[in-house]
Amino acid sequence: MFSPVARILLSEIDPDVRWLLRLLLERSGHEVVLPGTPTRELDLLVIEPASGEGVASARAVRSESPDLPILCVSILPDEAEELGLGPVSYLAKPFSVEQFAGAVDRLLTPQSFAAA
Repeated sequence: MFSPVARILLSEIDPDVRWLLRLLLERSGHEVVLPGTPTRELDLLVIEPASGEGVASARAVRSESPDLPILCVSILPDEAEELGLGPVSYLAKPFSVEQFAGAVDRLLTPQSFAAA
């Protein structure tokens, strides 16, 4: 269901949703860290824009790692641009476990390009 093990910063304002997303990620073998944790060697950020802490973490990490993938949950595409984080992927709430897993997989799986 998920890609190989990754270190993921998770910032979700709703404690029930945060608990569920963390559980899903950890059961798949990923290491989940929360804002305020040292952000070394991250593979993905999953943030809820209403969490100012998550957006601040994302800005700090993006300044050091501009290509780090970010998944914003609970926002629309045009709102993602307003965050000032550069390119981000988004997943609007409500979403299913399968939709979340698919979004994480797409962001963690290196894209292969076939020669034309």
